[in-house]
Amino acid sequence: MKNDLRKIVVRSFVGIVLLLILSYIFWPQSENIEIITESTTTTTTLAIIPDPPCLVFYEKDKDITVFQETACVSTYVEKYKANYYNIIKVVCRSSSDGKNINRSSLSEKRMKSLQFYLLEQGVPYENIEALSVGDKEPYPGVDEESEDGKMVNRSCEITGIIG
Repeated sequence: MKNDLRKIVVRSFVGIVLLLILSYIFWPQSENIEIITESTTTTTTLAIIPDPPCLVFYEKDKDITVFQETACVSTYVEKYKANYYNIIKVVCRSSSDGKNINRSSLSEKRMKSLQFYLLEQGVPYENIEALSVGDKEPYPGVDEESEDGKMVNRSCEITGIIG
């Protein structure tokens, strides 16, 4: 029963993350529009809509990902290679339900494994900003005591930095 509930929660969360990723992939990007009139030229810049954070989930007390291939990681790598991002930022956390002695080291191992994966995908070391925060900085806006909150805090968050 508990295992079935966990599967439902994980699948629902994955579905939501995939929906967000797809919506941002196909969302119009920022463009400069030049309006030419007889006497003046005006340039208008539209706002850049940031991509949602990519979350890579881990099993409790392990540095092995729950999902072997996370599509949003590939999206960030592709956008980096297309010069959309200058830096890929990785912040790894651990939930407060694991063994206290392992929390920081697990967060560090998760960070290094994700950093190594990004290097393998062609992102240079100097363009990866990686940080391991353990359970000291939980994911914002998440109830740390709920099962969903603990699962979200057992993740690494990937974002891109423009400029």
